[in-house]
Amino acid sequence: MRTLLVMALPLAILILGMAGWGWWLAALSVPPAGIVIAGLLVVYGLGVGWGSVVPASAVISVAIALLVAFDIFPAFWPANIHYKYWAYTVLVLWGGSVAAVCLLAKIGQTLRQRPGVYRWGVQLVLATGLLLALQTGASLYQNHWPGWVPWEHL
Repeated sequence: MRTLLVMALPLAILILGMAGWGWWLAALSVPPAGIVIAGLLVVYGLGVGWGSVVPASAVISVAIALLVAFDIFPAFWPANIHYKYWAYTVLVLWGGSVAAVCLLAKIGQTLRQRPGVYRWGVQLVLATGLLLALQTGASLYQNHWPGWVPWEHL
């Protein structure tokens, strides 16, 4: 229990980050395989700890490279906005994703220092909660936002 209290702020930030990740995955119409890969990155980060940073960052970098190479824009992105704003957005997405991977690895490393049964139970609960946050973010995009934003006036 003490471990969870120490990790309360990082966990709150990570939950919001996972919801944001889910929102952007839905906005970019990522296929189900991409969502599964995102879920596997979450489980891998919690299980491995700091050793997951390089492989997960590589996966994220490849995803960002594909996003740029194929000029994939979310459906709500206005066509008349200068391309540099999309470049800035992609850069922020990449940086935020790598930061989320590092935070996930930090939490995973903290859990690796706990006894086996306790660690597995907490990892299972955290992985489930983070995957639910990912799904919540995707649901927010699909059901609520950005439908109410007047994009044509921005």
